[in-house]
Amino acid sequence: MPSDTSLEIVNALFAGQKDLSDYVDQQMKTLAMDKIGDMKKDVGAKMFAVPEDGPENTEQPEDAIPPDQPTEEPTDETDNGED
Repeated sequence: MPSDTSLEIVNALFAGQKDLSDYVDQQMKTLAMDKIGDMKKDVGAKMFAVPEDGPENTEQPEDAIPPDQPTEEPTDETDNGED
């Protein structure tokens, strides 16, 4: 079903009114605001959605120490007064 603004545009066109810019401008703004409102709802739903159970990121960075390799502990190079 056409919107009221759309019907006003058609009626103005058939009534011989040449300047339809006000009607078209208002209708485009209305449609744009409706579309923006729909997009806000979609983005909000995605932002606050509970994450699905999926595979976890198991990749390790290239410089990561493998779990089976022991880590080196720094040596104590301070002078404790011992000869």
